[in-house]
Amino acid sequence: MQSHINMRQRRIGQRTSKGDGNMRHATWNAIEGNTAAMRIYRSYRQLPEGIRAPARWVVAPLWHSACALIRRNADDAVLSGPFEGMKLDLSPVSSRHLLGYLLGTQELELHSVIETVIRQEYSTVINIGVADGYYAIGLARRMPSTQIVGFEGLPEHHEPFWHTARMNGVADRIKMEGFCTAADLQNSLVAAGSRPFILCDIEGGEKALLDNSRIPELNQADILVETHDGLVPGCSKALLQRFSETHEITSIYARPRTIRDFPSHKLPFLAKWIPGTAVELMNERRTGVQEWLFMTPRARRGREIPS
Repeated sequence: MQSHINMRQRRIGQRTSKGDGNMRHATWNAIEGNTAAMRIYRSYRQLPEGIRAPARWVVAPLWHSACALIRRNADDAVLSGPFEGMKLDLSPVSSRHLLGYLLGTQELELHSVIETVIRQEYSTVINIGVADGYYAIGLARRMPSTQIVGFEGLPEHHEPFWHTARMNGVADRIKMEGFCTAADLQNSLVAAGSRPFILCDIEGGEKALLDNSRIPELNQADILVETHDGLVPGCSKALLQRFSETHEITSIYARPRTIRDFPSHKLPFLAKWIPGTAVELMNERRTGVQEWLFMTPRARRGREIPS
C-alpha cells in the first residue's frame, strides 16, 4: 500500500478534493440522499429487534450473507493488519456495519504509524477513547513489555472490553478508567515517565483535552489523534497551533477503499464474486474528509518515523 504520509512537513492548506476521503457505505449514501427512504429507515429503527433482524435479511440479503460469511471465517479474530489474530468481541451494530475491524482494514491509513509505534517499545500507551478496545488490546498484544492505560467515558463499553482483554490474555497489563479529565491525563503522563505514547479518539473532545498550556507534559509525548472538525470546528487548526513549536506534525488523510485493500487471501470467494460488496464492507461510514495528526517531539527528531 502506498504511504499517504509525508513525515517532515505537514501539508498546510492542502486538502483532498471534495468527496475524497469519504468512506461511507454506498447503500447508506443512497438512503441518506432520499427523504422518503430516510423516513422509512427511522420508522424501521422504532421496531422491536425481533422484527428488525429478519427484515434486514429480506431488504439486504447479499450484505448480511457476506457479513455472516466474514464472521464465520474470522471466528471472532482479526483477519489481517497489525492486529491479525486478535480476538474481538464486536457489538451487534459493529458486526453488521463495521466489519473492517474483523477484516483488519479499519483505519488502514494508520497501519504504518501503528507498526512504528510498536517498534518504539514505549513504556506506557495512554489510549483515550478505548471503545471496544481495538487499539488498547491490539497494542497490548503486540507490545508485551508495555503498560496500557485506557480511558472510556461510556460505561457500557467496559464489560465487553474486559471480556475481550481476557480472551487475548492481556487484562493484567491494562488499567481502565472512565472519562478522562485534564488532571487524569496529566497524572497518567507523570506516571508514564519519559516515553509515553497517546492515542486519542474522543469525538471532538481532543480540542479541549490536548492543551499543552495546561498540561506541559504533553510536549514530551508522542501523540496520534483523530480530529473531528465536523463536530468541533477548528479542532485540527487549534492542535496544529499548539504543538507546531514542540512537535513534528504529520497529517494523515482517509481514502476510499478498493478491492486491493480486501484480505482476499482469507476470503477469496467474496473478493472474486462480489467485489462491490467486499469494498462496501470495508467502508467506515464517515462524513467529510477524515484527518489524523501524528505528532512526535522535536527533541527526539532522530527517532524512527514511518515511510
